[in-house]
Amino acid sequence: MTQPNRKRIKLETLRAQRLEATGTKELEVIVEDEKFVFPLFNWLPIATYKKIQALPDKNDLIAQTEILLGKEKTERLFELGLTTGDLLDIFDALQTDAGVSTGESTSSSE
Repeated sequence: MTQPNRKRIKLETLRAQRLEATGTKELEVIVEDEKFVFPLFNWLPIATYKKIQALPDKNDLIAQTEILLGKEKTERLFELGLTTGDLLDIFDALQTDAGVSTGESTSSSE
């Protein structure tokens, strides 16, 4: 009895391919010599993704930042003078560096 045609690939292999394609897993933002590390969207743990999807307003970048960095680090960013434009630029870079532009998804339509 033959097995149906299927492709097998290990999760480690998929991750390595994604890392090779994007070149990085994180975006490091430095504000006044303090470092804040954001994970690229393609590398978010599913639990973190679910928290973001559960937000009443999925466009609330402040709430998303609190999920990604924690409330304390988010507050510190704001104390250092982060602007709305800065936050928009950071989230744009998180999507762009992940190979996703605004309005696109990482899932395949096939």
